[in-house]
Amino acid sequence: MLRFRVLLLSVATLTFTHISVVAYAQYYGPPPSYGYSPPPCQAVTPGPLQGAGRGAAGGALIGAISGNAGRGAAIGASFGAVRSAVRRGSARSAGACY
Repeated sequence: MLRFRVLLLSVATLTFTHISVVAYAQYYGPPPSYGYSPPPCQAVTPGPLQGAGRGAAGGALIGAISGNAGRGAAIGASFGAVRSAVRRGSARSAGACY
């Protein structure tokens, strides 16, 4: 029984230590350096083709449920491409990328 408790406490300690390290890595970035410039927009936001692909997949799924997968994919692709372009333009105008 004592071995089981020691094993359980050891596992819990290692788990909580790992969680705190992961949380620290997620929330604290490197200190700002001189000469910092924002990343390129390709690194921040997906391109219009990636948005079109996601939109086509989602539109085909919804279209298959409603009875016309081809039309759903076409509508989803156009909507996804426009949405990605708007997202990239908003990020660029907000200064998140160049």
